[in-house]
Amino acid sequence: MMQAVALTGKEKLEYQEKEIPDIDDHEILLKVHATGVCGSDLRIFQNGDSRVSFPRIIGHEIAGEIIQKGKYVSSFQLGDRVTLWAHLPCGECYYCQKNDSHFCVKGESIGYQIDGGFAQYMVLPRNFIEYGSIQRIADTTSYELASLSEPFACVLSGLTEVKINAGDAVVVYGAGAIGCMYIAAAKKMGAGKVIAVQRSKARQELAKQIGADIVIDPTKDNTLQTILDASGGLGADVAIVTAPSAYVQNEALEIVRKKGRVLYFSGNKKVTETSINTNHFIYKQLTVVGTHGAPRDLHVEAVKWIDEELIDFTPFVTDIFSLQNTKKAFQTALDKNGLKCVVTPWK
Repeated sequence: MMQAVALTGKEKLEYQEKEIPDIDDHEILLKVHATGVCGSDLRIFQNGDSRVSFPRIIGHEIAGEIIQKGKYVSSFQLGDRVTLWAHLPCGECYYCQKNDSHFCVKGESIGYQIDGGFAQYMVLPRNFIEYGSIQRIADTTSYELASLSEPFACVLSGLTEVKINAGDAVVVYGAGAIGCMYIAAAKKMGAGKVIAVQRSKARQELAKQIGADIVIDPTKDNTLQTILDASGGLGADVAIVTAPSAYVQNEALEIVRKKGRVLYFSGNKKVTETSINTNHFIYKQLTVVGTHGAPRDLHVEAVKWIDEELIDFTPFVTDIFSLQNTKKAFQTALDKNGLKCVVTPWK
């Protein structure tokens, strides 16, 4: 038997004992050691999702150990310590052929159409093994930090689009786990000044700890003037929006310089609330991009960043919970005081 936490309905997480799943000759049984709570997990928890049928074990930010494999699985060995990408590509469609399999036309992911990581064991199906991404991690990398590889791959995807140059002034809206990863990675890539815009006091302090040079409280400070003062009156070179706010999306267009770059990482809760002043695009000649998920090769790169400690990832994991306390992990993540909540099913 194994322990698991299943989502049985909206806002209903149920701790269960279940049979350990069987695998076929093409599959892997993973012993899950760490699973991060993602913002998308919280959205599924609160609102449901058309791709998720109840009951479902959700969770896709996963690291664990291969303890059983089918006789036709030759690329991995028992005992391999690994971390997972989230998507289940078909391997055949246009996007899968273009290294954009996170946009696979089937749209399948771990924790959505198949059971995910809030359990002691999970099955990795054939298409994931053959077309997905299972990355071995260094012996020195903890499972908790390895579980950050999937969200950090998404951060690298955004930074690939806006291209941080040496000396750039970079503004990051939102200092949650993703925002703080952007702050740390931008500094590593050579940004001259990184400015965080964050309302909550707790996360303002975390942004400073991660490496933000300036932290703006938009409830007290003049955001635009502070950024102009910090950038010689020009505005930021890059603005990265990780907060789901139409107001912030518009403000990002105002605070960047002419020919600046804007990245929208977070979507809005209601599409109808978004009204963008496109004159900024034209008369400031901006580059404006959005990113969602990450291609497989950037998951490989994310693991390298973590294994080689290119930045200090330890501050991102602020709260660790047992599987029995998964409900508390979700509530802590919803309260937005820390950064990443991680569930460890064997601790």
